[in-house]
Amino acid sequence: MDGKANSSVTVSAEDFRKMIEVEVLKIIKSLAEMGQTPKDRIKELAELTLQLIKPGMNLEELYSNAVKLDDRHSELAPVVFKIMKEYEAKYERSALSHVSQLIKSGSYDKAQDMVKKVLQYKISN
Repeated sequence: MDGKANSSVTVSAEDFRKMIEVEVLKIIKSLAEMGQTPKDRIKELAELTLQLIKPGMNLEELYSNAVKLDDRHSELAPVVFKIMKEYEAKYERSALSHVSQLIKSGSYDKAQDMVKKVLQYKISN
């Protein structure tokens, strides 16, 4: 079954990955144009994105990695919020399931971090 047979509401993992990359590129372009961010920092943002967001990942892997983008790079917080909004709108049950899986596997810190980000997103919107 090919991905095009899905309903138009469903977003493929590849489309979600591309959306993440485009949003990060918008931030990087803006930072570069303002000229206030060191080139090394901009390079770090690009490298981090390439490390975390890879072709072939499923939606859960993309989401799980994407919410880490702003852990050490606050410039990417707008991207993380957009990703969370997009993911929540289309895959809320999956996000809740992912948090449950983290808890069941004993990854309490990761589950707590994800819940904090979701709550932070909901409060800001």
